[in-house]
Amino acid sequence: MKKILMTGAAALLGAGSLLAQQYDIYISGSTAFRNNTYDSCTRLFDGGTPASIHNDGTSPADKSTFWAMSGTCSNLLVGAGLGTGSNTTVVIHGWFNGSVSGLFALGQKYPAVFYKSSNPSDPTMLTNTATAAFSDVDSKITLWPLPSASYIERHVCVQPFAVVKSVASTMTTVSNMSFSTLNTMIPGSATTLSQFTGNAADSSTVYLVERTLDSGTHASSFAEAQFFGSVNPIYYYDNVGDTGYFVATTNRYDNSTALGQLLNAGGFGFGYVAGGDVATVLKITGGAATTNNMAVAYLGFADAKGVGPVNWANVISYNGQFPVKNWVAGTTPATNDFAPVIFGQYSLWDYEVLAWPKSAQYGTYSDQLAPYAAVNTLLSKLSGYTTGGSFVGGAGSIDQSIQLSQNIGDPNFPPTAIRLGDMHCSRQNPGGNIAPF
Repeated sequence: MKKILMTGAAALLGAGSLLAQQYDIYISGSTAFRNNTYDSCTRLFDGGTPASIHNDGTSPADKSTFWAMSGTCSNLLVGAGLGTGSNTTVVIHGWFNGSVSGLFALGQKYPAVFYKSSNPSDPTMLTNTATAAFSDVDSKITLWPLPSASYIERHVCVQPFAVVKSVASTMTTVSNMSFSTLNTMIPGSATTLSQFTGNAADSSTVYLVERTLDSGTHASSFAEAQFFGSVNPIYYYDNVGDTGYFVATTNRYDNSTALGQLLNAGGFGFGYVAGGDVATVLKITGGAATTNNMAVAYLGFADAKGVGPVNWANVISYNGQFPVKNWVAGTTPATNDFAPVIFGQYSLWDYEVLAWPKSAQYGTYSDQLAPYAAVNTLLSKLSGYTTGGSFVGGAGSIDQSIQLSQNIGDPNFPPTAIRLGDMHCSRQNPGGNIAPF
């Protein structure tokens, strides 16, 4: 009898362990899109709020490079036939290291670094392959394209980019970047001020602050400029001596960090790692930087926000057009009405992509332990697609998060991306012709 009771207790214990499960999903990729990813992931959970969130302390939290959030997603998992869902904890881990390096980590199964727990008091990190990656461009134009037979790539929205100038007083006459100026700047990462002003006497050098080759924003701008050669050289600003820009001879990262190891493994070369790093460089002022920090860069809209005395103050036009309707240079736009992008007048944009393995490919990852049905269900919902591949948007999707940001009505927190259904034009490839529809 005692043996029978013990066996029964063990069986119940086993049943309990089967019911109480944890599914971990690891997301890497685009730094320009990290705020939209963070906000959308929170809405995947029951009630639209995770039970706990651990971020890296960045303010606002949705611009964090590292975060982990957990809770239940029974509203999604039950529909996928995955039990009650209420006994399954879903933990989403995020590390935003760049679009192309995210694709590299996903496709090459390179171990990325994430917070282990969503407990804010637990700083433990772990290494794991990425389950999915966000990219500012389709993988096919990057250094690490994903084979379509093995990976799903979904367009989730449109990501507008902005040309932003530094805060140096010597940049006050710079108000527009033309296609020809962008094309001229890229090979040498610099040009003369006269290219912007039309005044031959303006002989000062204006630098193009470049990110590493792992940047989707970088890849998008190259495609926009129809430039396919090598970039030589890359410039860094001398933050210590304040002597201006100098030619890079070393990487700004090394193998002492997980990010350095990832970037070196992918062969992504010199440059600044994240859009936030570029924004920080453009904001350097005081001392000699007040005049010698003469530079421009292209940034995702969220990173462009903080450069200048007020939100988006240092965004300049591209080919005479701003990405937002009724833009007044140097001021915060009343609302981010992206009509110039939507109707094809402003071309510095690309589709944001979410990529993850198909079922057979997922099975080749030794450290992805959540059932594929759960992963595919959650990532399909995040991307706004059915598991069969039809776009529907809805609760928990990137599309819904953008829609909610459109409805806030606060100029300090307007949308930084565009819903697919709002677009009245399209393009087949990054930098390609824009066709109305």
